[in-house]
Amino acid sequence: MIDSLIHTIQKPSRYLGNEINVPRKDWANSKVRMVLAFPDIYEVGMSHLGILLLYNILNQQDWVGAERVFAPWPDMESRLRINGKPLVSLESATPLALFDVVGFSLQYELSYTNVLTMLELGGIPKLSASRGPGSPLVIGGGPNAFNPEPVAPFFDALVLGDGEEVILEIAELVQEWKMQGGERSDLLQALSAIEGIYVPQFFQPIYDSKGRIAEIRPSFPDRERVRKRIIPSLELSRQPSRPLVPCTRIIHDRLSLELARGCTRGCRFCQAGFIYRPVRERSPQEIIGAAEEGLASTGHDELSLLALSVGDYGNIQGLLQTLMRHHRNGQVAISLPSLRVGTLDEEMIEAIKQVRKTGFTLAPEAGSERLRRVINKTITESDLLDGVQKAYSAGWPLIKLYFMMGLPTERSQDHWALVDLTMKVWHEAARQRPRRRLHVSVSTFVPKPHTPFQWERQLSLDEIEQNLAFFKQHLRKKGLHFKWHKPWQSVLEGVFSRGDRRLAEVILGAQELGCRFDGWSDQLRVDLWQQAFAAAGIDPLTYGQRSRNFDEVLPWSHLDCGVNRDYLWDEYERALREDFTSDCRTQACNDCGVCDHTKVRMELNLQELPEQDVGLSPEEQEDESYGYRLVFSKLGKARFLSHLEMVTGLQRAMRRAKLPLAYTKGYHPSPKVSFGDAMPLGLESQAEEMKVILHQPLLASEIGKRLNSELPPGLEVLEVGADDKDTRQMTPRVVTYEATLKRGVWPIEGFHRFHSQSLAPLRQRSKRGETLVQLTERLISLDSLDSDTIRFAFTQGQNVNIRVRDLLMHIFELSKEEILDARIVKISVEG
Repeated sequence: MIDSLIHTIQKPSRYLGNEINVPRKDWANSKVRMVLAFPDIYEVGMSHLGILLLYNILNQQDWVGAERVFAPWPDMESRLRINGKPLVSLESATPLALFDVVGFSLQYELSYTNVLTMLELGGIPKLSASRGPGSPLVIGGGPNAFNPEPVAPFFDALVLGDGEEVILEIAELVQEWKMQGGERSDLLQALSAIEGIYVPQFFQPIYDSKGRIAEIRPSFPDRERVRKRIIPSLELSRQPSRPLVPCTRIIHDRLSLELARGCTRGCRFCQAGFIYRPVRERSPQEIIGAAEEGLASTGHDELSLLALSVGDYGNIQGLLQTLMRHHRNGQVAISLPSLRVGTLDEEMIEAIKQVRKTGFTLAPEAGSERLRRVINKTITESDLLDGVQKAYSAGWPLIKLYFMMGLPTERSQDHWALVDLTMKVWHEAARQRPRRRLHVSVSTFVPKPHTPFQWERQLSLDEIEQNLAFFKQHLRKKGLHFKWHKPWQSVLEGVFSRGDRRLAEVILGAQELGCRFDGWSDQLRVDLWQQAFAAAGIDPLTYGQRSRNFDEVLPWSHLDCGVNRDYLWDEYERALREDFTSDCRTQACNDCGVCDHTKVRMELNLQELPEQDVGLSPEEQEDESYGYRLVFSKLGKARFLSHLEMVTGLQRAMRRAKLPLAYTKGYHPSPKVSFGDAMPLGLESQAEEMKVILHQPLLASEIGKRLNSELPPGLEVLEVGADDKDTRQMTPRVVTYEATLKRGVWPIEGFHRFHSQSLAPLRQRSKRGETLVQLTERLISLDSLDSDTIRFAFTQGQNVNIRVRDLLMHIFELSKEEILDARIVKISVEG
């Protein structure tokens, strides 16, 4: 499919599916075929750990085939529609309609139109009520499943809570149902009996005369509420030993390991802190083992430790020090993306800075200590400034601060406090030498279901714009980068966050009008959303700007996250009194309702780790160097990789192959590897070159053997030899290509022009202007191998490099489309 679309879409590598560590299965003959769908582009979806955990769990079963699919970018969607092609899975290119189960990850409200687009492109009816016996089961999960009502009519079932156990129960039930040949309604009823599964059609909201929900009526009296699924221990959810390695650059392009799930801090705005309770920590031994296996099988040079609050992990200092000792000679950086202010101490800084420094993200959320008491953020200004000073002084070049505006009880004084706190951090950055950088992000508070602030109002559109104008005016300094969300994005998120089923009509209308990727600021079409709301007769502002009272039936009242309603209301009242609530990790249980203190309880890991030195530090390694020159091919799917993607893939392959790479010195050590000129996207080559420096000698044959066992499809090492050439002298080289037309023959006139020396100069345009290339001096040979294949050679390495496609269009006077469709292969490079 990609071959015919390559030259009309951005980033074709996101659609290839030729990653490292993909399971080898007979996908088509699996007893249960499932596809895990992420309603955003590949780079975003592959950065999400949850989908990778489920993918690993499912594919460990020989009777299940779990594949993946991501939302196509608008250019790809357009080409699919024009060519009448369906959306297909990455692994086996199977249309979505042919799967037994399509499971969507619902992470963000502004991805809802993408869900509908993927269903439509996959050949699946968008409404659950319209699906017949041959349609897949469409399920959803993730944080938005805790209020899925705006999209409930599109889903057959949704999973609340942890999916690791329930996903296999769904697969087993589908297998049994297929064998028995039952009705679709039988399957849905059986699913509704599984703990943690919500089937929307078995719950009907009843509205009163004011248009508010009077009750949510269940179809089965013994199933009035759906309680979330909880796995009592993360030992039951092992992390993949061979994680997938994309061939394209993704958002979080590193090995990610989950340290813990849940949080005890009780920040009152944070939905994740309530719906993922209780806290369950993985053992340090599991983390160390997963890091060892994951880094070895992926070739990543960065390890990210994930948790809602990494610094709260039971023995974070010991774990960090052990990981650094194990991996410092491999130049592995460790990043902590969710470090809480106040948990950053000298030991953690010393452990992390041994290899290289990644950016630090700190989230004070509010500028004033008063407002931080309201949201139960137990940090002081001195905590923050102390952490900033430590990070900058230890050499980190960038700190990112995250704030929110529109929090309950917020006043103008809180806005000034945010500016004042930011300026103190900015002055610390300016004081450092070299000067440090500061990024500040201010987002609009969105009240979320199952939090103490679920009853609060959201700022109006005018209020959001006024606040942003204030911050734009006062956060303008050299070295300070200020970012914010588009006001309408915040408004829409607020509407759907606490919305009900009536909004499904709006979402469907917006998708049919053309709304896609609404979470991307450059893709959001406010005009189309306004049109969709008007067509449905719904005022979006009534959803977000209206506060709720305790007795009101909320759209998610029948969905139980484990935290009881009375506790949330008590927390809301404590917020209005500016009272802190203690952390039950270190203080007494707050009786939120999640734990039964037998099966469901906090699981903390405080084990001490033995100190042992492993390997040399980068500074202690010998400075010996051994250079090698490698020739490799780039064929087939690999021709769709950009130069940077190819370089990254090769470097990771070298790490997986355990080549003793030599590294540069400094803050950001990188392997001493260099490459020839970048090949244009879509061209193939049998003569690409790279040079590698190792700190230990290896046989040339051993280097080639190791690398070829780890390279992605389409890349292959052909030759390895000692690098004894002086690369400082740039001499012209003769490059030979073969080109084959897919349709038609090469016009004879082109050969006549070449042999008669009558070729006009080639005009090539670039950002620097237009240049003329004298082809009589540069084009060495042009021969016909048969009617549709030619071989030609020219010199490169002079002032101007010849663009191969431009050359062929010029010689043969063919259209750009004809040349783009041709197969062009670099055969050799000499000189």
